[in-house]
Order: sequence, then C-alpha cells, then structure tokens
Amino acid sequence: MTGSETAPPEDTRPAVRGRKFHMALIASLYSTQNLSLAMFAYAFLTIAQAGGVPLTRIGGASGLATLLVLKFLWAPVVDRFGSDRFGHYRSWLMAMQITLVAGCALLSFIDPVGQFSVALVVFGFLFIVAGTQDIAADATATRLLSAGDRGLGNGFQSAGSAFSQVVGGGLVLVIYDTAGWQAAALSLAFWSAVPLPFVLLWRERQSTARLPEPGVNGNVIRSFFADRARRQWALVHMPLYFAGVAVAYNQVRPILVAADWSATRIGILFVICGSLFGIVAGIGAGILTRKWSRHHAIRTLGLIQAMTTVGVVLLALGMTGTWAATLIIGILYGGVAATMTVVYTVAMDLTRYESAGTDFTVFSTLAALVMVLSAGGGMALSGLIGFLPVSVVAVVLAFIGVGVVIRGCGPVLEAAAVRQPGAN
Repeated sequence: MTGSETAPPEDTRPAVRGRKFHMALIASLYSTQNLSLAMFAYAFLTIAQAGGVPLTRIGGASGLATLLVLKFLWAPVVDRFGSDRFGHYRSWLMAMQITLVAGCALLSFIDPVGQFSVALVVFGFLFIVAGTQDIAADATATRLLSAGDRGLGNGFQSAGSAFSQVVGGGLVLVIYDTAGWQAAALSLAFWSAVPLPFVLLWRERQSTARLPEPGVNGNVIRSFFADRARRQWALVHMPLYFAGVAVAYNQVRPILVAADWSATRIGILFVICGSLFGIVAGIGAGILTRKWSRHHAIRTLGLIQAMTTVGVVLLALGMTGTWAATLIIGILYGGVAATMTVVYTVAMDLTRYESAGTDFTVFSTLAALVMVLSAGGGMALSGLIGFLPVSVVAVVLAFIGVGVVIRGCGPVLEAAAVRQPGAN
C-alpha cells in the first residue's frame, strides 16, 4: 500500500470481461444493497403497527437504521483486510451478499409482530452487513470505472436506491398482502442474490492490476481532510449543493399529512411514484454526466434540481390534489436523484484508489448527515413559522447554494482532473 495521491491514466486498465460486464456488476450491487432498509422502513414497521405493536416501540425501532450511517467507523477495515486468493473487495462482496441472502431468508421464520424484538436484532445485523457491502461496492466502482463512466456508475447508484424502495417497500408489501410474511421475506432473499453471479464471475486482480493495492493506515485516514480539494468538496460545496433540495423534499410528507392524506396514500406515492421518477432521473443524470464535463453537469443539473424545489411552494399553497402532488413529488424525487449522481461522481474523482472504501464512505456519510440535519432543521422551523415560509427559504437556499458551487468549484474540479484523467 502506498499513500500516493496520483491515479494511473484510465486507458492503462486491462480489458477484462469488458465495460458492459463491469457496469452490470455495479448496477446489480447498487440495486440491491438497500433492500433490507427499504423493507424495514416501508414494510416491516407498517406490518408491525397494523398487528398491534405500540407506536412508542415502532418509533424507537426506526432509529435502528442509523447503523448504516456509522459504517465509516469500519470502512478502513474493509480497505485494510481482504483475500489475495479471491480478490480484496470481491471477497467482501461474496461474503456480505451471501450473508444478506441468508439473513433475509432467516426473517421468513420470524413473526414480525409476535417476535418483534427478535426481528429487530436480525434487521440490525442486516444493516451492518449491508453497510459493509456498500463500502466494498463503492470501492469496487471507484477502482473499476474510468473517469468517463463514473457519471453513469453513480447514476446506477441513485437509481438503485430508488429501485430498492420499489422492491423492498412496494413489491414486498404486495407479496405480503397476497401470500404472507414468509413469502415476502423469501422474495427479498431472492432479490438479494441477484448480484452473486456477477461477483462470482468478476476477476478483480486482473481488472485492477495496474492500480495501487488496497490498504489504509493512520496517515492515509488523517490525510483525507488535509487535502484541500477533498476538504472543500466534502465540507463546503457538497452541503451547499443539495441542502436546499433536502429541506424541500422533507417538507412534502408533513404538508400532505396536514392536508389529511393517509399514511398509506403518502407511502404509496413516495415508494411507487417517487421511486420510478428517481430511477429514470438517476440513470438520465448519469448519462448526461458521462457526456458533459463535470462543471457543465454541476451547473445544468444543479439549476434543474433548484427549480424542482418550487413545487413544494405550490404544495404549501394548497395544491395537494392527487395528480398535482404526484407530479410534484415525482419531479422533486428526480431532482434529488440527479443531484446525488453528480455529487457522488465528483466525490469518486477525489477518492484515492488505495483507500477507496474509506474515502468514498466519508463523502457519503457527510452527505447523509447534511440530509438529516437539513430535514430536521426544516421540519422544526415549519413548526414555528409554517410550511410556506420554510418552502420559500428552501427554494432560495437551493438557488444560492447551487450558484455558489457553480462559481467556486473550479479549483476542486481541476484537482480532480489531474488525479483522474478525463474528469473535468
């Protein structure tokens, strides 16, 4: 392992199995890593509540998902340890994917109401496993994808998150209603197994032969924030870029609740409609990011996502009919997906090959933290001054934030381009 900041040019990578195979591998990993979280949030807790589990227990249980945010704590372990025989990150992916399948299958033997506490233990374990798989998947994408393909790869990441909500939150509930809990849990196990053939066929050592060996030490970890470009993107540009849309997006649910929408109706609208828009927008943004320069993508997609926040103002003004709300939620969800695609593409450009899991996880953890703080702050402020003023603030914050990033991100993108030829 070295502490080098310089990555080899993208055209030195050996063509092993080819670009299409690598894209399929990455898409399958990103499309299934959040299945357990989606099932927990949208299906399991709903089923438990309907079965008579007290809301106080359900509210406390919802905090279990914060385990995924803590994955940065063990990301260095994934970079440091791996199998030479099976491939460093491939060995992690095989182990975690098989464990996810087994864990989801185990859920089929647990009564989600009568054994609520036992189910929570299993879900907590699954979240740790899914977080570890996420670290290895991000490192795999960073090391496999050329600078030109990273936009599409991160488009798959955004779309994959939405796909997980459709399957884990929508399809699983449908299966539960028609065939029961056991069938629903086994269907999740089936979907979790989808990446396994791709992981088994991937030959990591051949496809990443010219890259630095994975590995971290204390100096590599400390040097993450010592680098000016990474520090600016993680702590300044990234938060400014999507804080406004995060505030706006998290105003939608309370606005609809205040308009007497049922929880089921809201859930269906978010899980099905919002996620479908997110899948299309994520992949679309990935394609555009691949075609455009990084700065062009930041400028254009940033202005588009800022404009989507205006829809929340319309909701706050009373446009809460089914069709209006569906369109607004879909467009806003699409704006979030497009935003995260370009944000993570630049983050991947700034990620070091030898500590890919740790670096990218720090970026994604900080992004999640900004989302949580923006959402919580926006909702708290809504309780004081109302939905409409906060929605207007979200729009202003979105446009100002995007404008500041457009004007100031040049040095960061230049630094990324030096390290990742083709990222400009």
